[in-house]
Amino acid sequence: MGGMGGMGGRQRRQSGPQKGADLQLEVKIPFLTACFGGEEKVTIRREEICDTCEGSGTKPGAGPSTCRKCNGTGTVLQVMQTPFGVMQTQQICPACNGDGIDPSSLCTSCRGKGTKPNQQTVTVKVPAGCNNGNQLRLRGEGDKGPKKGPAGDLYIGVKVTPSSDFQREDFDIYTESEISVFDSILGTSIKVKTIDGDADIKVPAGTQPETRLRIRGRGVPKLGKPTERGDHYITIKVNVPRAGTLSKEDLAKVSELRDANP
Repeated sequence: MGGMGGMGGRQRRQSGPQKGADLQLEVKIPFLTACFGGEEKVTIRREEICDTCEGSGTKPGAGPSTCRKCNGTGTVLQVMQTPFGVMQTQQICPACNGDGIDPSSLCTSCRGKGTKPNQQTVTVKVPAGCNNGNQLRLRGEGDKGPKKGPAGDLYIGVKVTPSSDFQREDFDIYTESEISVFDSILGTSIKVKTIDGDADIKVPAGTQPETRLRIRGRGVPKLGKPTERGDHYITIKVNVPRAGTLSKEDLAKVSELRDANP
């Protein structure tokens, strides 16, 4: 019987410049930074250009030489005798691991890769209005590419740190303010803390408990539209005096009011 040809087996590993891997990182963003935007520094571990070979993957001053086992092809032909004849399979060269370069000329610092893992600090530009679940893309801030290939990207998953002062829903802000029962009857002015600072608002006479007042345009800037903003909502809590906290005179006055307004 005649011989049987075959081109099976593993393919040659890419030996030229390759794009670096993309990286992902979840970052906690302060509440007000997420509202108004800003910059945050994060530390990541990524592949950086090897400082010994400057990314070439070969020893300094020694240009890449051809692997003598595979003659630079990165693959070797394996011939096997089978009951059906001779079978040939192509395998990755075990000497150069598919690079086609003589292992003796490879950079010993990065083992021919051209990059080494290192820790780096990256500045993240946070856009105004970002929120939990948003993803920021930093082009070229991922792993540096092997053999001087282009760098990958860094994807930042946003996790906003909760605020003890504000509750946020989309681009609106919610807070609570407490007033006395007398102020709810007569009306008053109160100072409210907003993300821009303190603001004075009027509480109309006859305001009922759990009434929600609104300050237009004092919420969070909208993502991609920083000149547009949400609103700030204030839920009014009415503090009713507990039994025993009012004097007899005050109780008499309250009783008179009740009788006058059955």
